[in-house]
Formats: sequence, C-alpha cells, structure tokens
Amino acid sequence: MSRVLLLSCVLLLLLGARAGADELAARLRAEIVSMALDQLGVPYRRGSTDPQRGLDCSGFVRSIYQQAGLELPRASAAQYAFTQPIDPQQVSRGDLVFFDIRSRSRARVNHVGIYLGAGYFAHASPSRGIIVDHLSEPYYQQRFVAIRRHPDLGPAAAGP
Repeated sequence: MSRVLLLSCVLLLLLGARAGADELAARLRAEIVSMALDQLGVPYRRGSTDPQRGLDCSGFVRSIYQQAGLELPRASAAQYAFTQPIDPQQVSRGDLVFFDIRSRSRARVNHVGIYLGAGYFAHASPSRGIIVDHLSEPYYQQRFVAIRRHPDLGPAAAGP
C-alpha cells in the first residue's frame, strides 16, 4: 500500500511541476506579446538592439525576449538555429516566425517576427519600423520559412 501511495505522490508532484511550467510559459507569452505591442512605431535601425535608437528585426525580437528574461542570439539565422521546430498547428502567442525576405526560395532565414495570435505577427519593417502584419498576406506567404519556439516556452514538435 505504501508503494502505491509513494508512486501517487510522485505522479502528483510531476503533474504539479508540469502545470507550474505551463503557467510560467503562459505568463511569459503574455509578457512577450504585451512588450512587442508596446514597441509599435519604434523606427527601424539596421544592426540596433536599442529601442531608444531604433531596432532591426532580430534586435526587436531579442530585446523583447531579454526583457522577458529569455536569452536569444543576435541574428535571425542564429535565432532560428537556437529555437525548436513546432507544428504550425501548435503555434502560440510569443512563438517566432521566420522568413526569407531576400528571395522567394525559402532557403535562408533573414527576417524574424513575434507571433501575436490569430495569424498576426509583430516585426521590424525597414520602411515602417515596428509594425503588425498578417501571415496570410501574399508577400509573407511567399517568403515564410517556419514557426519555431524558444526552448523555455514549451515542448517542440514530436519527432517521427
């Protein structure tokens, strides 16, 4: 009987820890989206990670994630490599969307934004600064590469 009780306690602890991790990830996601929306209108500045001076796409994403206490590399291609693949059907607010803006080949990652929900994402446009666009826009559909997740925001896609 005591073995069953011990196993039950361990199971409850594990489930409780998972629930706590899910709550933390949800809280972080909400913070990420809120902070991203607070940056709307900040001008574009290539190579910058300082919102006071302006931001480029990867600087914008890195700045928001750092404010949420999450580390990310500086460049969009490095952010892609650092994050984990997810099934697009499992996308959540705060996940990262990656694009090949320089060509339609989708062979390279050179642009990144933060998924806000309902198909919308925030990113740094060279001509318009920090803005919100929709993934269904043909320009972005033609250049979309992937949606990926920071390791601290939940599990990645299950393997084959």
